[in-house]
Amino acid sequence: MENNIGPKQNTEAISPDIILENSFLDYFRNYLDLDLTQMILFFLAGVNVVFVILIIASLFLSTSIEGLVTTVNNINTLMAIKVSILSILISITITVLVGVPFSYVVSQNRSRINKVVNMFIKLPLVMPPTVAGLALLLTFGNRGILSDIINTLNLNLPFTFTALVIVQVFVMLPLFTQSLKNGFEAIDEEVKEAAMVFGAEEKDILFKIYLPLSIKPLLTGIIMSCLRAAGEFGATMMFAGNLSGKTQTLSTAIYIMAQKDLSQSIALAVVLIVTFSLPLIILELKLK
Repeated sequence: MENNIGPKQNTEAISPDIILENSFLDYFRNYLDLDLTQMILFFLAGVNVVFVILIIASLFLSTSIEGLVTTVNNINTLMAIKVSILSILISITITVLVGVPFSYVVSQNRSRINKVVNMFIKLPLVMPPTVAGLALLLTFGNRGILSDIINTLNLNLPFTFTALVIVQVFVMLPLFTQSLKNGFEAIDEEVKEAAMVFGAEEKDILFKIYLPLSIKPLLTGIIMSCLRAAGEFGATMMFAGNLSGKTQTLSTAIYIMAQKDLSQSIALAVVLIVTFSLPLIILELKLK
């Protein structure tokens, strides 16, 4: 009778596919020095990047240099660019003048009333554009709740450049104030207390301490607000209209042009992306 000495050998056959799969995973784990969880996270992050880039790239791949040149040289395009940039510059100026004091007050006083006020300021972020446009009409329109005051001042706001600025300020304020408020709240309260001990006034604390320490949230809020205004469509169409050379922005021009010439609307969309993405890219590189 023979005695088997040593561990029992596993005689079950192993599938070549399993061997190949394990070797493939082991190779990438060793090469990238990542565990399985990290590999999954990197894969999902890659899918997200590819998803966004693919959609944006489809616009650039669907147009040509000649089409871009023709579109840019079009007088309607030039006027839409002019209206977009001019209105956004005016709107962001108003937003900063109004938003900086608001963000400072809310960040320093965290009472329930301030939380409720801050909640209302955020509403435009979740409000559908058409609803926002309707609300603006019901506020500043000829039959709006402020119509008596507006008529007394002999003003006509709907479908004017002023209406365009009002729309943009309405959608800019939540993004700007939220970004800056977060920056203010990140500053240690002891910094303000120390400044007050040395006799600093409220305006000195805001302009000489809080704003310099919150320069990144400030610039981020400005850029994101401008991009939000550049892409605004629904509220603009309902309250400011789409009058060429007056209230027509690049976003509304793309919609109108898409109904006539799709190739020109694609070229105009590329112009919009390039026009408002370059400042964002430059600023992001400088903030790093």
